[in-house]
Amino acid sequence: MPTRKIFKTGHSAAVTLSEKSLKALGLKLGDLVVIDVDEGRRQAVIRPAHRQNQLVLNLAARPKLGTKR
Repeated sequence: MPTRKIFKTGHSAAVTLSEKSLKALGLKLGDLVVIDVDEGRRQAVIRPAHRQNQLVLNLAARPKLGTKR
């Protein structure tokens, strides 16, 4: 497993990912990720925020037209 260095960028800290890691995760530059931190195990897990080609819709259900309430 390759070692990576944490570095400062602006007011944040960053870690780079190798091309091999990006490919294994199915990620590309610009994709969104979620970072889950397990404090008990002292580890972070990086995963895609959502599957590619997935459309997220914020829809609300409403009564069918022509029916009485």
